[in-house]
Amino acid sequence: MDEQQNLEKRPTNPRRRKRTKLQIFKEVYLPVIIAGIAAILILIFMIGSIVRAVQNNNLQAQLAQEESIALEQLAQAQAQEAEDLLSRAAFLASQCDYDKAIELINTFSGDLSSYPDLADALALYEITKESLVLWDDPNQVLNLSFQPLIADSQRAFSDSTYGTSYNRNYVTTGEFRKILQQLYENGYMLVRLSDITTENGPKELYLPNGKKPLILTETHVNYNTYMIDSDGDKLPDKDGDGFASKLILDDNGNLSCSMVNAQGETVTGEYDLVPILESFIATHPGFSYRGARAILALTGYDGIFGYRTSPAAEEYFGVAFHDSEVEAAQELVAALNERGYEIACYTYENEPYGNFTAGQIQSELAKWQTEVTPILGETDIFVFCRNSDIAPNGSAYSDDKFQAIQALGFKYYLGFCENGTPIYSAHNGYIRQGRILVTGSNMAHQKAWFEGIFDPDAVLESARGAIPN
Repeated sequence: MDEQQNLEKRPTNPRRRKRTKLQIFKEVYLPVIIAGIAAILILIFMIGSIVRAVQNNNLQAQLAQEESIALEQLAQAQAQEAEDLLSRAAFLASQCDYDKAIELINTFSGDLSSYPDLADALALYEITKESLVLWDDPNQVLNLSFQPLIADSQRAFSDSTYGTSYNRNYVTTGEFRKILQQLYENGYMLVRLSDITTENGPKELYLPNGKKPLILTETHVNYNTYMIDSDGDKLPDKDGDGFASKLILDDNGNLSCSMVNAQGETVTGEYDLVPILESFIATHPGFSYRGARAILALTGYDGIFGYRTSPAAEEYFGVAFHDSEVEAAQELVAALNERGYEIACYTYENEPYGNFTAGQIQSELAKWQTEVTPILGETDIFVFCRNSDIAPNGSAYSDDKFQAIQALGFKYYLGFCENGTPIYSAHNGYIRQGRILVTGSNMAHQKAWFEGIFDPDAVLESARGAIPN
């Protein structure tokens, strides 16, 4: 019975409650999902780390490559810069401008010690600058004076009216080239008046040992119509006398000349002093001290440099033609000034002022001031023409003639040397210098004038025949 009672007292097994889907999800799937997500996140992190590491390596490699390229480009740029500076400095040094050559090299953007050629050039120019020799005697400075050069000697010397004069007073282009070569070989170097003297006296000039200063002057650089026009229409033609007809800028902006040849063709080339001198200096830069060129002395009555800028030309050709000539002449003058040429007054009408009164001189120069100065600008160089002057060589000017000339601001007065001896004198506020006239006659009959300068016998052309004295 007790046993029966115990059985009766034992509780029956309750029915087990069924799990919900949420419970099943939480208990069964969620841990798996979480583990999967964790694994994925770990994998993503690992992949990201690997990708970042690869990207970082690639970036570092790219930066290193870019830095290497930049350094290489910088090295190339500096090498090119050094080469350019060497070339430009060498040109300046060849013309004795060591200060500018040294200054230029010191603008180098890199380390000079890494470019031995540049450092060596700098040291050389500094040493050479100290070795220059002082030239302080302007009395010994030559001024060789030419008229427009004969480009076609056959036409010039055969002219029935002026042929004898051309043979006596002019030099051919071929002769001028020979003179330049001999001047260079004999140690001469072109300078400006302002390089050797101020308006009050001598100026220190330092040149390489053995070099001698020289001034070149060309007078009457007008290409007057009587020299180039045979039929009276005031235009150059094939029967002109064989001279250049105009100083021009060619298509490349270089100084050149135009001329009508014997066939009636207008040609461009080295038919007068300026383009010949430009060509010579291009191949012999050491012939020019700091870019010096020549003095070009002009009259004004028939225009300048072949441009018909006078009132007479305006009346003959018309206003439009005249104005275009003035504009072209102004462009040419700017180019001449930029290249180192100095422009001088040669009187207005090629007149001998030694025979003029002060009033006549004033009238002459009034025309110059009105008609020529607006085209050329102001000039401080006056050149006496036709072997004239207003006082004996070496003496001071004092009369009213001088006052009439000086009123226009001239500081340098160039006369001529009667016996080929250089002449120089300094006065209060102005300088006088004599020109040695280089002509066919003087080369043939005054050879002693040119001794040690150039050899006239090696210069004169046989086409001249007998040269009148």
